[in-house]
Amino acid sequence: YTLSLHDALPISSMCTIGTLRLGRHEYLLFKNKDFGRDSFADQIFLSEDVVGIQGVSTWANSDSSQDQFSGFSIGANRYGLFCCDANVREEPATGWNYDLLTEIALREGTDVESAIKAVDRAVGRHPYWCSNLMLVDGVTSAAIEVHGSEIAIERHTECLTRTNHHLLFGARPMDEDTITTESRLAFSRERLTNANSIEDIQGLQASHDSNDGTTGICNHSTHQTVYSYILYCKDGEMSLLVRQGRPCSGSVYHCLTPPIGNQWSQEGEALFRSSYPSASLV
Repeated sequence: YTLSLHDALPISSMCTIGTLRLGRHEYLLFKNKDFGRDSFADQIFLSEDVVGIQGVSTWANSDSSQDQFSGFSIGANRYGLFCCDANVREEPATGWNYDLLTEIALREGTDVESAIKAVDRAVGRHPYWCSNLMLVDGVTSAAIEVHGSEIAIERHTECLTRTNHHLLFGARPMDEDTITTESRLAFSRERLTNANSIEDIQGLQASHDSNDGTTGICNHSTHQTVYSYILYCKDGEMSLLVRQGRPCSGSVYHCLTPPIGNQWSQEGEALFRSSYPSASLV
């Protein structure tokens, strides 16, 4: 894969992301994707080695006709490594699309530690916009805070979560979201600490824990939750649960098997694409 001028366009969205280990050989990664519009149609990258939900640099536009896609906002590879990201702010001015880092982590990493090294090498070659990346494998999980040409790492074997500000580098007044990010992080931490199942994570994604009960991790404020994802692995078997639209709306999760690694086949690829809840598949 190669970077082009198109790939280097900035990309961002307001998201709640996290990891959870449910057992010795059971773990998951989740993400709510919040956009500046109330509907969106994903595009998918799929190969024998990796599946990725493509990032989009026009996330805040009300008009989807000019959407520009690059990198991965969430994905998995054949080794059972999961990764996703969340926007922090458009800094530095020369930074590249951080969704490319999620793609790099999944293409070059075989586990959390090798993915961290791949991301560190990438930011050493060129700065990237401020963001949070979340990774999990069969052993551990990590949050990577990306700040230009620097990264900072938090590791935890059981669970981690992030929203749209940095904890290790610190929040800044120019962060893209200074209204909901801290409350969503608090809501996510509390629910994640008490989570013991996929159903608990689905409840987290659909939750409205604000004082008036109208918004929360399921975001109904300036940004709208347009997709919810759970990547799940148990005993080496991988699945993707994906829900289009607000997770509180009554829409259902589609449970799909990414046909990567030993599961790869043309029939499996066709089934995955046809079953994915989007009108824009590539």
